[in-house]
Amino acid sequence: MIFLLVAAPFAVWAQDQSKAVQIIEEKYKVNTAFQPGEELVYDLKYGIVKVGELKITVGLQPVGYDYYFHVKAVGYSTGVVGKVAHIYDIYESLFDITTGYPLKAVRNVTENNYKRYNEDIFCQDSSVIYSMKSGRHEVPPHTFDLISAFFFSRRFIFDKKYEKNETMPLHIWFDEELYLITLKYKKIETIRSDFGKIECLKFVPVLSDKSVFKKEEDLEAWFTNDGNYVPLKVKVDMPFSAIRCELRSYKNLKNTDGWLK
Repeated sequence: MIFLLVAAPFAVWAQDQSKAVQIIEEKYKVNTAFQPGEELVYDLKYGIVKVGELKITVGLQPVGYDYYFHVKAVGYSTGVVGKVAHIYDIYESLFDITTGYPLKAVRNVTENNYKRYNEDIFCQDSSVIYSMKSGRHEVPPHTFDLISAFFFSRRFIFDKKYEKNETMPLHIWFDEELYLITLKYKKIETIRSDFGKIECLKFVPVLSDKSVFKKEEDLEAWFTNDGNYVPLKVKVDMPFSAIRCELRSYKNLKNTDGWLK
């Protein structure tokens, strides 16, 4: 099962990333938002205090006779907070390089003494997810994990023209539950960042009734309006302050026009 994710006959070929990228570029000239080798690093802040970091990397992995995007997101506590609360969370997603639909998702969480590991296999043809923890689940067609939903949005959603408050729904499978997340477009907004003033698309992710976020403005996200649609800033309002995720550094972005050098 698991679709032979470790495809031994193609392992040597996969090590030559440049060759793999060339093959993908020749076969599928449809992705203009990101590419293998992209790396995004974020600072996580609670109020003015830095509490952690988040690193997202994009790679390739062979599956059978083809390649899939392999994205890994690692979030961890730092500084004084890291000494009090040890957090090291890893999320991985394997998704199709043409459609953006997921094949596999991994959640590997360590938060102090709490540990959780799970793998989900997405069967797109039958709209079924197989969870290592809980077994078989029927889901709506084209259900995503968190990471594949994010990259699907960068590639297929953010490059369109929207009216204010226009919405785009996404079904997302997370922690053994199905969520309906609706992306609501607000406006084009120029915000300050470590890279200067950047023109961004502002979206508000509206979550289902299961969410702890009750007001629309509790969760806001800004994506660079430059073809890469990099999340420049995410803000989550909390009872006493706000949690902010802000881009600190980047490598190997697909488009290098505008503010990207």
